[in-house]
Amino acid sequence: MRQRQAFNTLALWLLTVLLTVSCQQHHKKPQLTTQQLAYNDSLIYAAMDRDYNEALLVIDSLEDVHALYDAKVSFYRAQVYFKMGQELSAELYYKKALADDALREESSDIIFFAYDQLSTILTIKGDQQGALATATEGYAKAQEDESEMGQHWQSILLHDIGYCQMQLGRIEEAEKNFTHAFNTLKRLALQKNKYDDIYAWARVSYNIMDAYTSTSNFDAAEKWVIAAEEAINKLVNMPECPQKTAEEYIGSLNTHKAIVYVKTGQYKLAREAYQQFLRSPYSNTNIGLVDNSEYLEIAEQWNDLANLTPRLDSLATAWGMPKSMYYLKSYLVPFFNAYKKSGRQEEALRIAQRIADSVDSIDSYERKHNAAELSIIYETNEKEAKIREQAATLSEQRILSTGIALILILSFFVIFLYHKFKAAKKMAEKNQELERKNNELTIANARAEESSRMKTNFIRQISHEIRTPLNILNGFTQVLTTQEAEIGAAEKKDIQQRISENTTRITELINKMLELSEASSQTIIERQDNATAMEVASEAIEHSGITKVTHVRFDMADENGAGKIRFKTNIRYATRALALLLDNAQKFTKQGSVRLIIRQQDGLVSYAVEDTGIGIPPEESEHIFGEFVQLDEYYDGTGIGLAIARSIVRRLGGDITLDTSYSGGSRFVMTLPIKDI
Repeated sequence: MRQRQAFNTLALWLLTVLLTVSCQQHHKKPQLTTQQLAYNDSLIYAAMDRDYNEALLVIDSLEDVHALYDAKVSFYRAQVYFKMGQELSAELYYKKALADDALREESSDIIFFAYDQLSTILTIKGDQQGALATATEGYAKAQEDESEMGQHWQSILLHDIGYCQMQLGRIEEAEKNFTHAFNTLKRLALQKNKYDDIYAWARVSYNIMDAYTSTSNFDAAEKWVIAAEEAINKLVNMPECPQKTAEEYIGSLNTHKAIVYVKTGQYKLAREAYQQFLRSPYSNTNIGLVDNSEYLEIAEQWNDLANLTPRLDSLATAWGMPKSMYYLKSYLVPFFNAYKKSGRQEEALRIAQRIADSVDSIDSYERKHNAAELSIIYETNEKEAKIREQAATLSEQRILSTGIALILILSFFVIFLYHKFKAAKKMAEKNQELERKNNELTIANARAEESSRMKTNFIRQISHEIRTPLNILNGFTQVLTTQEAEIGAAEKKDIQQRISENTTRITELINKMLELSEASSQTIIERQDNATAMEVASEAIEHSGITKVTHVRFDMADENGAGKIRFKTNIRYATRALALLLDNAQKFTKQGSVRLIIRQQDGLVSYAVEDTGIGIPPEESEHIFGEFVQLDEYYDGTGIGLAIARSIVRRLGGDITLDTSYSGGSRFVMTLPIKDI
């Protein structure tokens, strides 16, 4: 009788398991046929060809009737936003699409394309580390596929890795990856002679050439110009190649050739390549206009670039680009440089005002973008938790199924105790895992909030720093242009001097913002100047203007004739770094003294900058070199000077440290190598 009761109980358990499995299968995402997927793709891509906003409406409609699953919706939206020039929105949706392997279940092509596009977007944004991590993750998955298609995507993602390595200064690694990717794609293209393979070969060849030009490796770029020309000529001669594609590749190839030739002193070839570009229909397109501006900026043809700037400005406005740091760096700052260096001061002043106005909106935009990205991260973690929970549930079901078979032989009581013990153990493990994830999320939220606060303070300070000289310039301009105003010669001279000082202040601030974009770079700065330690110190003192301030006393000491030491460096960068240290010292010393000491020690030239200012706690000795860091927000400054100075000196082979043993204020020590490294 008891055995029968046990058997009935087991039967009830089996029925429960079968019902659970049935319910879970019912709630899985509906499977779409190949025909349905192809039809949906055709609807969306046809809409993209007509209008991007229409394409977004089609995607929304298909999502509403459950004809697209979540990952595919995000993938399509990312494509549309990328084509619209809204890279940050595209970035968020590509990350959402890659949150799980749903895309890969449909097609390997789709997920590897998404990895490639996301890596490209992060590169454009300037997040080279993020781009490298994305491309590496995609490459690892592509290596699981040994087919020709797998080799195709391995090569594309390997070239993405190489592009990031070039931007990070890891040139030898990049060269190795570029060569492998190029050779593999060339072999596949020539073997199969299909349009898609030849297009991939041409695209990757073009990007490799662009990687060398964008990092100013012009001598090494010349061989890749030849390689890209071979692939692009093969592409444009294919019958399937659209005329628009052919014009874009040939036109952009000519601008890159012109850049490489002008930077390697081959001016005749540069002029010929640039003239070929100007004669092409591509030069009159929007993208051709951007290529033209890049050439003019690198070739330092400022008048031509200034003439082109109004069209570039209208184009950026038409694209609806958000007011982000990327927009500021890629568009407004080049506009300012073009007008300033071509002598058009009024236009330069207007662009400077726009820079100040744009800074106000960056904070709001960055907050929204960071919040959206954090939301995706949280949603991804939540999905991963659900996947682990489902995997655990399936594991329990297998154990129960095995248990049912064993129960026919074993005692029901023993199996019941075993199952109960294992369930309790798994529950404890899940609770521990959940607690660990909650702690990680709390830490991540705290870091995100701290990063947002630092960026907010930086943006507010930049706005203040730009507005102050602009207000002064505006006031003096009104005085000078008032016909009734009678201004004496001395007063007029004073006004002119103050206009010059405030124009220089704006230029210096913009230069700092440009230098900030290179602060995380690992690219080595070439050291081709022979200079004495005293020459570097003298130029830094002059550039910093510390001898002209009235609130501090400045003096310099040359210990044991160290200032006469001659060594190889880059005078411009070394002077810039030391000037930033002097500027930092006088800024944080309200009343007191600043001293510069030149020494020689252990094969290094040492510059010690001592001040009697507010000082820095020893525990902040590394934190103070971070971007946007200000220990005392009551002092003026942007919080980027020390980060820029250390980045420059480390790329010169030296270093900057805070001497924590000094107690009279602050002492920063900058060292540069005397001999070549």
